[in-house]
Amino acid sequence: MKKPSLTTWRRAFQIFVAVAFIVIPLLNRSRYSMVYGNFLSFHMFGIPLADPLAVLQLTIKNIYFTVDNLIGTVLPLILALVLGTVFCSWVCPYGLFSEWTQKLSRKVMPRSYQGLPLLKNGFPFKLAVFAAGFVGFFIFSTTPVLNQLSTAAWYARFFQYLFGQDFVSLCYLFLLGLLFIEFVAQKRLWCRYICPQSILIILTKLLNRKRLQVAFADEKCICRPGYERCDMACSLNLHPKTLSDSLETECSNCGECVVACKKMGKALTFDFQTLGDLKTGWLPSLLRKSRKVFCRTLLVAVLAGIGFLLFKTYEKMDFPERGAKIEHKLLSDKKIVWKNKRIGSMELLTDGTIVARGGEWPLNGSRNWQWQPIDEQGSFKVIPVPDVPESYTTFKVSAPIHAQAEVLLEHSGQGLSEDFPAGSYQIDQLTEAKTTDDAAAASVEGRVVLDEYADKTYILVLHVKDPKGLIKKVETKGDHISMEVMLTNVKRWINSPQIIVSEGEAPQLPFKTYMNVIFHDGHTERMEFETGEIFDRRSEVFDDPWF
Repeated sequence: MKKPSLTTWRRAFQIFVAVAFIVIPLLNRSRYSMVYGNFLSFHMFGIPLADPLAVLQLTIKNIYFTVDNLIGTVLPLILALVLGTVFCSWVCPYGLFSEWTQKLSRKVMPRSYQGLPLLKNGFPFKLAVFAAGFVGFFIFSTTPVLNQLSTAAWYARFFQYLFGQDFVSLCYLFLLGLLFIEFVAQKRLWCRYICPQSILIILTKLLNRKRLQVAFADEKCICRPGYERCDMACSLNLHPKTLSDSLETECSNCGECVVACKKMGKALTFDFQTLGDLKTGWLPSLLRKSRKVFCRTLLVAVLAGIGFLLFKTYEKMDFPERGAKIEHKLLSDKKIVWKNKRIGSMELLTDGTIVARGGEWPLNGSRNWQWQPIDEQGSFKVIPVPDVPESYTTFKVSAPIHAQAEVLLEHSGQGLSEDFPAGSYQIDQLTEAKTTDDAAAASVEGRVVLDEYADKTYILVLHVKDPKGLIKKVETKGDHISMEVMLTNVKRWINSPQIIVSEGEAPQLPFKTYMNVIFHDGHTERMEFETGEIFDRRSEVFDDPWF
């Protein structure tokens, strides 16, 4: 029996990945959430993976990152450091379709047709696209511009939309248009000259001179000059014999040249040997100087991430006042009304739950958070995600809690930082809660926010949290919505595209929005919102990430 070639294994893995991102949204729709996401952000059995390019842009601009982002970014970069640009040739589904399109074109078009005559080296142009997109993002955009050029992410998103909400995204027209251009050009233009996703992978692999690479032994080559099989096999139109003498910025380690050379002396092989003398220039020189710095920085980042995880684990084990039995001022149902735009009131019920009403929350309430008493003064903590008790917000009072009392907010983990920034707050009212309508409160956290941007664009943002994948569908309508589709990324449902309520003039307030949340078990919960506030985002220009 003939052993499968490297090409067979590679093609099988490419097809497996392409099919997986069709199957995963179907599994998510059936409430399976151990694997979810796309090529920008992906979780697999608790292991996060992230697009390094997206994380880099958001981290630098927002000066913020999470442990998931750190781990998710480091793992792909370590793969690139050792194995080179294998993501492009073994994982990326667009790479698979691009190769197939090129082969189809060569079979269909006349032999005399050689495609578009283009420059051999596409890396400088791709680097220029990367630099222009990076600068444009920091000056003009609020969402990572370069990631709108991720064909792999668009491929995965198409099936997320299709199977998540029965919504047919037009991104498939964009992908088909690109493949048509590839068919005419026969040069895999997107991968060679445009795609910015590979830039960080390429720069990372260049830091390791002993990475996996195509090595050439001149004494074994028996091909006639001008008729090299390796040249004909390379889908990127490279010259594999010369790769070991250059930075090989474009080689994706697909192995097609190695397979083609097996019958012609085996002059080409995969090896981890050290590269020969690199061509002189500013990039090789910079890489030689920065290699040790990069490796040390990477080591420090990994150790810091491990230390942070250990700290969070210890903090969770030593959860303060867990199960403490103390006399508390709020052990009877209380309604706290805040002078806060985001939440009209919080009702603390004796069963440990909170009903949030008004502001961004539904008028009938969202019964999703939990609370725990801390001391006899009336201080308490709010846990927004019951399954993550180590992430909470502490409401501290220095005297017995009462109306007009000052409350100091402190956050641990994610807490409620979006709803209540840390600092001092004043209670507007403190009364007995009306428990008669608590049963009408939704069991999920749904919110509606109206934002004003610098160009006088007013955007309505809707989202519903669904951490356990219990929701089958979300239907929304209202004064500014006829019937809006909401899509899921497993953890939450979001409106798509973003709803432009008004441009130029502020919309008339208040206005109503309604949601019907339909669960997999068959029951439906209704939420009614009244938007009476506009949140100021005039320091930003509206940039719709969906287009």
